[in-house]
Amino acid sequence: MKRIFTLLVISLIAFSVKAQETMQQIMEKRAREMHRVICLSDKEQWRKFIKENYTQALIDKPMRTQISKNDDAGTTSEKKEIGNNLEAKVGMFERMHNDFGGSKISSIKTEGDKLVMALTNAELSGAFTLKFSPTKPHLIDGVGVQAEAGNH
Repeated sequence: MKRIFTLLVISLIAFSVKAQETMQQIMEKRAREMHRVICLSDKEQWRKFIKENYTQALIDKPMRTQISKNDDAGTTSEKKEIGNNLEAKVGMFERMHNDFGGSKISSIKTEGDKLVMALTNAELSGAFTLKFSPTKPHLIDGVGVQAEAGNH
């Protein structure tokens, strides 16, 4: 009887350890889900993803965009600040969908509380840098996107 009880306790401990996801696994899962949702053309799915996966601080934070273009005439740069609410973030997802809707994940690398997901499609390559909150449930606390057209 003692032996059965000991095996049962060991099994329960092993199961609980196995059931707990590491921060890295959670980060990768959220990044892959973000890519899946970006590929959808459903604003409600974008909104749902943001509500469930972003920290409130990120939702409330204003976003800035900078678009730089290099051509024969030289380099031009345009900076713009975008709103600090959920609808502004949904607008950001629309832009990401327009740019990366048909993309593939070419790599995912994690380091500490940051993850870099590289995406490619026929026209663009991009690096999505996601910063995660260090405490569970490890929500996305920062997003940076760098895209490059042409040779990739």
